[in-house]
Amino acid sequence: MQRGALSIAFLTAALTAGAAQAGNYDEKNINGYLDPIASRHQSESQKKGLEIYTQQYLIDEGWTSTEARMEMTLVDAQGRTSKRLVIKKMMEEAGVPDKTIGIFVEPNDIKGTVMLTFEQSEGADNQWLFMPTIKRTKKINAQNKSGSFVGSEFSWEDISTTELSKYTYNLLSETPDYWVVERTPVYGYSGYSKQITHVDKSNYQTSYIEFYDAKGDLLKTLKMTEWNKYEGRFWRPKYFEMVNLQNKKKTILQLSDYVFGEADGGEFNSFNLSRVSNDTLRRF
Repeated sequence: MQRGALSIAFLTAALTAGAAQAGNYDEKNINGYLDPIASRHQSESQKKGLEIYTQQYLIDEGWTSTEARMEMTLVDAQGRTSKRLVIKKMMEEAGVPDKTIGIFVEPNDIKGTVMLTFEQSEGADNQWLFMPTIKRTKKINAQNKSGSFVGSEFSWEDISTTELSKYTYNLLSETPDYWVVERTPVYGYSGYSKQITHVDKSNYQTSYIEFYDAKGDLLKTLKMTEWNKYEGRFWRPKYFEMVNLQNKKKTILQLSDYVFGEADGGEFNSFNLSRVSNDTLRRF
């Protein structure tokens, strides 16, 4: 592939769609990010898979920050349920991967717990957990990313944002409505051997994922529905359903009250998570 051809073409497409008007990329810096990724994709199906996810990645640039209310319902194998309430905040900065904070508001046994994630372009993300019961923040070991996130069927890996550079892509098939693209992790400590994704042709958003474990067996499925467009261009789902096919449990996330705007950058700091916890709890 000619150097820069893919990156410039898809940057232009994103600009034409109006999605990069406040984004982090321009023609001067996009090649430096996309060219190393493109070099891993040699076949036509791989190039097409990368093109689809590059488009998805670029048209979502420019949201700056978001906050949403997230209701989490855990369903065990016998159908019994328990609930959690989380405030989720995300921040986008030029030249670096996204940052995410989750603050637990309910139930009482984990109230005030805060998780901070710094996504990495390559390798495992950096994550910290503030626990109010011991008033300490600890860094989460990279090897534990495949473990359950607070007892849910989402892993620590699942709740991070998805950096384009963390996978190789391969278009498997398509229908009139969506593309079926295989994503293979290229970073260490992933709990998955591959993911089979469905990307909606109408908005380039991933609406369904099959997660395969390290042995290659189907482990979980994730369905994302009730999509809405915010600020005239940013697509977000309201409903997530993660089903574990091996242990028969599932977790449902319902997001509401999306707010886009300028973030308080000081919140996204591992030394400030106690303040973030206290400030959030005062609102509820």
